[in-house]
Amino acid sequence: FHDAIKILSLCDASADAPARGLALPGRDKEYHQISTFLRTAICGVGSAASVCKSGEELSVNSALFVAGPPGTGKTATVRSVVANLRREQAKGEIPEFDFVPLNGMELRHPFDAYVKFWEAISGTRKEKRSPGTAAAMLERHFGGGDTKDDAYATAKKKPVTVLLLDEIDYLVTKKQTVLYNLFDWPMRAATCDSKGRLVVVGISNTINMPERLKPSIQSRLGGKRCIFQAYNKEDAKRILEVKLKPAPIFENDAIEFAARKTAVNSGDIRRAFQMCKAAAERVMAEAEYGKGFSQNSSSGPTVQISDIQKASRELFNPVIARAVSHATSLEALIIVSLASLQRQSGREMGGFDVDELISKMEGTARSLGDLQYLPPPSFAETLDILNRLGEAGVIQLDTPKIYSVGGSTWPLVTLPMDCYEVEAALRGTRHSRLSDTFCAPQTLF
Repeated sequence: FHDAIKILSLCDASADAPARGLALPGRDKEYHQISTFLRTAICGVGSAASVCKSGEELSVNSALFVAGPPGTGKTATVRSVVANLRREQAKGEIPEFDFVPLNGMELRHPFDAYVKFWEAISGTRKEKRSPGTAAAMLERHFGGGDTKDDAYATAKKKPVTVLLLDEIDYLVTKKQTVLYNLFDWPMRAATCDSKGRLVVVGISNTINMPERLKPSIQSRLGGKRCIFQAYNKEDAKRILEVKLKPAPIFENDAIEFAARKTAVNSGDIRRAFQMCKAAAERVMAEAEYGKGFSQNSSSGPTVQISDIQKASRELFNPVIARAVSHATSLEALIIVSLASLQRQSGREMGGFDVDELISKMEGTARSLGDLQYLPPPSFAETLDILNRLGEAGVIQLDTPKIYSVGGSTWPLVTLPMDCYEVEAALRGTRHSRLSDTFCAPQTLF
């Protein structure tokens, strides 16, 4: 049981992907696309001749956009590809490359991406500079600027740097300069006499993110896209079976139920891990305290389908769901707007300022045309409702970080529920049309 719980605690499926270097179950096509892109880019950019070991001349592609719903294996697949390419590099089959992962959600401000990126490529000194200085250093490194500066000269010369920009939705600023630079440097590095070469893989939870960016960034992103569909029941079941193979304590029908529940709700495999982990903890606790349990195996207690069902009900917090189902018109408008904003922006952890929320509410209410949501709440009314929802535990209100994206001094608002949970909570209520319109599951194509 301890082994199973430890395995399932790795809610981020990418945590153990590098050790395998293999395609994840149900992700063979995406794995092949990303692997082909990176191998071509590393070989094609790695030298002036643009030739791999096979002698084949390759074209240079500098950016790949990867998108799909949360928890569908995007980061895991990219890291698994990189792990496999590392092994090929060790064998001398492809040129040398550096791999630098950055996660927008882990940065205090988008401009900190410059700081972390320069620190990663500045050699053994690991120089930590201000965002402005780091951006200037990166400009010289990839833009072919003057290389006489001693500090700049410390950067380690590499044929190509592979930059993974995870959660790029969090790197969007008002002028979009961070994303512009990060996707502009690869093009310039490939065409000028720069100190380093750069290939960028950007990962987003939003399929249409490129269309929401400025044309200048869209052109630098290029047309290379790799789209991940939500996991279906068969994929989710295979992933759980592979992950739980070292600790076979789950009955087959329990895994089947967890996979089916995950596929129907969101396709986010992390939810299946959470569900199974909670069930394993429950069964282990009951066994340790001598409580009765159903046992079909002579080797000890096992996790049954009933345990998964109990864990599923607890995981989706019936108290919060019940509170949402009794929401007033303006409370429901705020909750649905937050859920929709969270999905459309790709910012899985939320953190929206009040201005963003009010703008979304106005568009939502006017688009639906239902008089119970019109007129949408004013700024003062919104703050009052947010405080009430925060006290009830339906939303989270956080103090803005030192450098907030919008520059707001008001609380940042987070809804700790997914769209499908909001839709389920409001199903059958007078707000069902609102939730069906803005929170219902969406297909990618």
